[in-house]
Amino acid sequence: MMNLTISLAQIRIQLGQPQQNLSLAHSCFVEAARRGSQFLLLPELWTTGYDLSNARPLARTNADLLPELARLARQHSLYSGGSLLLEKDEKIYNTFVFFSPTGETPILYSKIHLFRLMEEDRWLSPGDHLQEIEAPWGKAGLAICYDLRFPEMFRRYAVSGASLILLSAEWPIQRIAHWQTLLRARAIENQCFVAAANCVGSCGGETFGGRSAVISPWGEVIAEGSPDQTGLITASINLEQVAEARRRIPILQDRRPDLYG
Repeated sequence: MMNLTISLAQIRIQLGQPQQNLSLAHSCFVEAARRGSQFLLLPELWTTGYDLSNARPLARTNADLLPELARLARQHSLYSGGSLLLEKDEKIYNTFVFFSPTGETPILYSKIHLFRLMEEDRWLSPGDHLQEIEAPWGKAGLAICYDLRFPEMFRRYAVSGASLILLSAEWPIQRIAHWQTLLRARAIENQCFVAAANCVGSCGGETFGGRSAVISPWGEVIAEGSPDQTGLITASINLEQVAEARRRIPILQDRRPDLYG
């Protein structure tokens, strides 16, 4: 499968209200399936927002929601993912949960770069590894919001053969120009597709800037959401463009890791 249709759920998150947010997600699953998408990407902490002072009880509620999310993926024949507060070994993590429509155990990536401006470092623990997934369309890397500012992470995914990077985010509107620039930069410098879901509206004292997007290996904006409206942004991509871009400009072959790691 070299062609992939992705839907990005640009929603308005209700702070600390998992059931309300799950209802929103349910409608996104239905619409993504109706559009013929193979993958649905949800924003960062989409069930709760940054209600971090209540992270522990919310993480336990989220754990109870996982079977329902797995069921939705199976029912609608969708791969899906987005980040949630989850608990492991008495620590709370911001974790990207990737579901398969075949009912396999979800793949987890816990955010390694905690965003101190929103006190993640106070309430959460950082992850300790990167995470790739293997799907019918090929290899993809998982990332969450602030990770976008760390090009080394994305380069690691590209070097390992990822043709797509999936980013789940809550990116504030006052820095939305950074978001747009960095999404294109990560796609261009790694010659891969980048799909990124952001939320909109005010939640927990922050206003988020939307502009969910799918970017090509050449830095072209294939699809993009508005800065303030909810909606499902859908794009079809041909992953053969990744090999073509890497053949025409062999960046990865011309690296000098002997000099700079």
